[in-house]
Amino acid sequence: MRIKIDHIAKIEGHAGFTAEIVNGNAASARISVLEGARLLEGILRDRKYYEVSHITARICGVCPVVHTLASLKALENAMTIEISEQTILLRKLLMLGQIINSHALHIFFFSLSDFFGIENDLKLIEKFPDRTKQAVVLREFGNQIIEIIGGRSIHPITPEVGGFTKLPDSQKILQLAAIAKKILPDAIKFATLFAKLNYPEFIRNTQFVSLKNNSEYAIYGGKICINSKNAGKDIAAFMRQIKETQVEEDAVKRTAINNNPYMVGAIARINNNYKLLNPKAKKILEASKIKLPSKNPFHNILAQAIETVHCLEETIKIIKPTLLSLRMKRSHPNILPRDCFVANAPRNKISIQAGAGSGAIEAPRGTLFYFYEVGDNGIVKNCNIITPTAQNLARLEEDLKIWLPELEKQGLKEKEIQDKIRMLIRAYDPCLTCATH
Repeated sequence: MRIKIDHIAKIEGHAGFTAEIVNGNAASARISVLEGARLLEGILRDRKYYEVSHITARICGVCPVVHTLASLKALENAMTIEISEQTILLRKLLMLGQIINSHALHIFFFSLSDFFGIENDLKLIEKFPDRTKQAVVLREFGNQIIEIIGGRSIHPITPEVGGFTKLPDSQKILQLAAIAKKILPDAIKFATLFAKLNYPEFIRNTQFVSLKNNSEYAIYGGKICINSKNAGKDIAAFMRQIKETQVEEDAVKRTAINNNPYMVGAIARINNNYKLLNPKAKKILEASKIKLPSKNPFHNILAQAIETVHCLEETIKIIKPTLLSLRMKRSHPNILPRDCFVANAPRNKISIQAGAGSGAIEAPRGTLFYFYEVGDNGIVKNCNIITPTAQNLARLEEDLKIWLPELEKQGLKEKEIQDKIRMLIRAYDPCLTCATH
């Protein structure tokens, strides 16, 4: 039996799928990435250090914040530049806005219809009018955070190596806290819908990789954790452990660690960090009664719903110290000499040093890795970017090889099998535009 899907809708980017089932086993299962290579790693070489993060933001229009911040972290590590707590707080808020925005889009508008056999999203909106409004409100709130801190909602312009070119208005930050408190109850109802869905039973042993930070649910910083163990693996060392391989006629590399594919994303973060979820998010997780660590890739959808609530709670929690930090900066401009830049500050405040550095951040779809080598003139000599989808593709293809024979044994028709394939691919929330950087 040969299965061929020319186009998989409701994912970021363009992809198809082909598989061969022979004597009840999948001889092959291949996701065909229908995106052209953009060669951005080559474009970044020979650029000034202050240019590259604005370029990497263009890798993706859905999650430009995480590409900006991961790039900045790698540059700062390469040039041994310390940043202030104020900068970290503002970057965390940017991250929270990015995750809320992306998760609301994916779980509602991309994945939810798979559970009800709905092919026309207008019917999805008719079935869930209140949840549709909540999804739109959540996305708009995420955009507001990014716009207020980053200068605009897509491709932020204020983040810089060492800080920001302009600090946000403290009153607008305060308004974000008020909005977050107002929409949190609706976000809980929104996530509860996903906690009650009937997820396919599909258990797959794998390595779940994410950042881990013993003091908080790791999104912005931490060390590498694999299956709730080995928390403390250095990011640079882990990047050297990742083996990237080029697949023939495909612009996206596949990755492995110890010759085995692995999974990153919301389910990996929940598995490795669930004890550090904020209270209301943890309550939804407990009510769902899924067994942790979950080895079901479909639970990535539920994990994103839970994280959406967590991120709203976290936004409320860190607004107060962020406001305090902003007020201190304006009252005492020299209190944090290596703090955020003020508007139009000269770049000579940065002491350029030659070096190499890595940075990692939790993008909505999983851990995003950056590496830069910078010369003593501030020119980027070498770089490497490993995106979440590039890391997940090999694992996803192996999942499909296992699942397809199971679907055939159930006596499903070809269209029903194709719908299940699309459902699993969308559960991973791939972003092929990021992967073809």
